[in-house]
Amino acid sequence: MKHFYFSEENSGEEFLVGADTLEEATEQAKGIAADIASGTGEEPELLYWYEMTEEEAEASGLDEY
Repeated sequence: MKHFYFSEENSGEEFLVGADTLEEATEQAKGIAADIASGTGEEPELLYWYEMTEEEAEASGLDEY
């Protein structure tokens, strides 16, 4: 499993998605961003940053879905 780093820009929420491919991670991240944005009344603005190593993901302290 790989660790993909995303953010929902309207809220500033950052999170990781564990998946085998970027495509799988992006599909999951879209749903997560929609959930985050639902409380703001705005459309989600999802941004993909990069793939983290296992060590980076552990040290980041970010929630992983």
